[in-house]
Amino acid sequence: MLELIATIGIMALIGIVIANNMTGILSKQNDQEYEEFKKELEDSACTYVETKWDTEKRNTCKSNNNCTISIEELVNSGLISDTLKNPNTGEKVIDNQNKYVVSIQWIENVKTCKVKE
Repeated sequence: MLELIATIGIMALIGIVIANNMTGILSKQNDQEYEEFKKELEDSACTYVETKWDTEKRNTCKSNNNCTISIEELVNSGLISDTLKNPNTGEKVIDNQNKYVVSIQWIENVKTCKVKE
């Protein structure tokens, strides 16, 4: 009987360790998916600036150094799909587009695009 209790205890301990490791792996995967989601929005915004804005608009944005691009603009230009979803919440970006705005800045003449949250 004592051996049975010890075996069950060891198996329970092993189960707890495995469950804890799986939680960490899933959390890292979710973080990676969210970073890829943000990168897609940022890359699309940078592409939008280069392909859809004329030189005057880009120069104005450079001098102000604080421009934004909405999700609606990116969807309407065809750079992102209107079915793109936030992997953390499952919501479509177009359904909650005010939550996602991409900021465009030039730092030392290098353009950066970052999602504002």
